[in-house]
Amino acid sequence: MDIAKLYELQKLDANMLKVRRRVAQIRQQQGEPDDLKAARAVAAATQAEQEQLRAAELSAELTSQQLARRIQDAEQRLMSGEVRNPKELESLQSSVESLKRQRTGAEEAALAAFQRGEEVAARLAREQALLAEVERTWQAEQENLTQEENKLKRIYAQLKQQRQLIVDRLGAPAIELYTQLGTRKAGVAVAAVKNGTCGACNVSLPTGVISSARADEGDPVYCPSCGRILYGA
Repeated sequence: MDIAKLYELQKLDANMLKVRRRVAQIRQQQGEPDDLKAARAVAAATQAEQEQLRAAELSAELTSQQLARRIQDAEQRLMSGEVRNPKELESLQSSVESLKRQRTGAEEAALAAFQRGEEVAARLAREQALLAEVERTWQAEQENLTQEENKLKRIYAQLKQQRQLIVDRLGAPAIELYTQLGTRKAGVAVAAVKNGTCGACNVSLPTGVISSARADEGDPVYCPSCGRILYGA
């Protein structure tokens, strides 16, 4: 059994796993972050407030205009001489004064809405500038993540192709043994011999085991401690 190829296959599988995990991380990062959602919500709320204030200002202005026409009509009646009854004149004069007070109130309401609108507009401009900056940063990050993902996909395809070549060369029995051991041994079926120890469990190996592991041909040699196939590189 070609243990060197089996070890190479394991390294390929480890690299493929790293690529898959990184791609999964990238995809989790591709949604809108909380700070962007928050900035957008704040700007939207302020814009809605601005629209309400503008509507209130226009409504107050319209009310003021309507009252102005009513005041003009009432004053024309007072000046025309049509109303001569003292009580009616007094009532009409009182009505004019009431309309003027209402108009003053409408004008004050329009001015207050305008002034408040100016403050809100300034705040909205700041919030929209912040939102634009957050969006630019996020979009740049998304572009980088997309580029990285595309690169990783190409790398994964290459690794997969290399893996298939090794699988075809090793044959079914070796792959079955590798798969079974990998399942039982946390994905590490083959351990390299390093400085006389098992590269997986770090237990010192007998000299005979090391010599057998370094043989080019023959049956697999297993670590006496962890049971993994030894690769005597």
